Amino acid sequence: MKRRGIFLSWLALWALTQAVSAQDKNLALLGEYSSLSAHIERAKNAFQRDNLAKCEQEVLFCLEKLPEHQEAHFLMSQVLYKRGEFEKALEHILAAEEGYLKLTEAVSFLEQQKIKKKMDNMASLFDDVQEYTVADKAAKSRGSCQPDRYSKDLQDAKDTLAKEERWNEADPNQEASPIRANYHYWHGNCLFRLKQLPETEAEYRLAIKADPRHSEAYNNLINLLFLEKRLDEARAFLSQAEAHKASIHPSLKKAVLEIARK
Repeated sequence: MKRRGIFLSWLALWALTQAVSAQDKNLALLGEYSSLSAHIERAKNAFQRDNLAKCEQEVLFCLEKLPEHQEAHFLMSQVLYKRGEFEKALEHILAAEEGYLKLTEAVSFLEQQKIKKKMDNMASLFDDVQEYTVADKAAKSRGSCQPDRYSKDLQDAKDTLAKEERWNEADPNQEASPIRANYHYWHGNCLFRLKQLPETEAEYRLAIKADPRHSEAYNNLINLLFLEKRLDEARAFLSQAEAHKASIHPSLKKAVLEIARK
């Protein structure tokens, strides 16, 4: 029995160590990511000015420091796409998606730790309320000269518990966010250039699922369906785009609707 108790204590200590280790690792990841923000901003500005060499320089610096940096991979894919290096661009967009999932997992883990701490606090506060309720009743029943003290402690504990409960309602436990719509969109663009049309369509659909107002994804998907003479599907996505106020190129809309009327 004693050995079993020692084993359980060791197991609990091991689990705690693992949690602390994961927390430290995720904090380090987010810290490194944050420290590279200025380089990413310079890379974005350079890309907007069409200074691809400067953008690449900043991006490669970030990837050397943090190989899974999703924004760096995404920008690098844009640079390579502009240069016509579509296979390499695809590699970087895949790395961007993987890095995004890793980052959201890190954020989710740390949020879970915060939630656990909040829940532990709520449990402790609930115990305090019960304890103060008993003490308050006992003090009043025996005519203690300090009943107000227990009443105040009880009210303070109830107020704090109410705040914690409101926090819990306002900040529900949510799963990590899906991959960004823009990543799926550019993933689809790379695949289109590589003539992988079924995979292209799948990525555009994922982009629209992630962001039902993503105009570029709608335009490219509708155009793809139109070229493949899948007119019913093209019209369905046209209607969906208009319902979500996504902007469709007038000539594409006209072509889809005119064919439908014939």
